[in-house]
Amino acid sequence: MTITADVYDIAIFLIGLGFFIIAVALVPAILQLKRTFKAVEDLTQETRKTVEIVNFVGRKVQDQTADIEELIARVKDLGVKVTGLGELVVDNVRGPVINFLSFLFGAEEGFKRFFHRDRAKKGGGTDEQL
Repeated sequence: MTITADVYDIAIFLIGLGFFIIAVALVPAILQLKRTFKAVEDLTQETRKTVEIVNFVGRKVQDQTADIEELIARVKDLGVKVTGLGELVVDNVRGPVINFLSFLFGAEEGFKRFFHRDRAKKGGGTDEQL
């Protein structure tokens, strides 16, 4: 038994064999692609859940940030008021304190001069008689 084939028969056989090899290789690739799409879908669902959680946390942080900004504004206003109060106290207390201290120092000097007079000098001078 002899097998005879010419060039066209061999070419058709090789083309058929190529299609068969491609089909055999393409089936596992398509199955793997299906699994990949399923994994991507699962990942997308998990990502959606994570994004929802992150959005919730972001809204909470935004609310807290607004509260902190309000607190900082109040502390700043309080600092300005305390500074104003301090300046008011200094302005209203400084003058009387300076006057009182001046009076005390003046009284001290006056008492020193009054009580520690020079005893050798007794008022008046000596008359010279001719």
